[in-house]
Amino acid sequence: GVMPYEAALELLKGSIKKMYGKKGDKVVQMNIDGVNASLAGIVECQVPSAWADLEADDGDTSAASVLQGEEAGTSASAAAAAFARKIQQPCNNLDGNDLPVSTFQAGGGVPLGTSQYEKRGIAINVPRVDMDRCTQCNKCSLICPHAAVRPFLLSQQELNAAPASFRAGSRAAIGGGVLDNYHYRVQVSPLDCTGCELCVRICPADALKLEEAAKAVEAEKENWDYALTLPDRGDEIDKTTIKGSQFQKPYLEFSGACEGC
Repeated sequence: GVMPYEAALELLKGSIKKMYGKKGDKVVQMNIDGVNASLAGIVECQVPSAWADLEADDGDTSAASVLQGEEAGTSASAAAAAFARKIQQPCNNLDGNDLPVSTFQAGGGVPLGTSQYEKRGIAINVPRVDMDRCTQCNKCSLICPHAAVRPFLLSQQELNAAPASFRAGSRAAIGGGVLDNYHYRVQVSPLDCTGCELCVRICPADALKLEEAAKAVEAEKENWDYALTLPDRGDEIDKTTIKGSQFQKPYLEFSGACEGC
């Protein structure tokens, strides 16, 4: 069912003439020369005959199997962390060409959730939340394109175990119902924030102000790390409201897009 090589080549060159014909014969010939140069550069790779007898492995296809060796069989989050450390970080440092082929999974699989390990820290200024002004509407979390501003619910026991500044910035949750059982805090991740200011502008209570990112990182890193250890209580809250929707786990977080996108 594969088209003969010679026929495919003629069709490709014909499409070049059709596409670039109005630009003149020189342009057409330059593109055809590019095709010929590519063909001349093809190098045949010898495949061991024993490969014909290999059996397909239909085993673990989860993110945990992305990396070989010590990461095999670990949780998906551990595999993502290992991928970020062994592959993503070297590539971000422009050292990807130094990685051996054996580092990668056959087929080029990439686990989900690796953006959380980049911590780009590109913002000059990031928001700080005044919890005494906060009305707990969660609009700041709703509008944040990078999921770097999030509300968290804590039990009394979890609040007691939190860092001192985290406890100081938490308030009794308002809204009635199940919320009466928890404490509430809006937590910012300074290293993931892009400084777009959207949360500052949408806040109806003027509870968010920008501060220097370097100071925020020093003050909030421990708080953010603690917030991520808290249980996901999204199933206890009505997802159909703006406020309730923001207690759900975000499935698109810390994108590599520019600020505000």
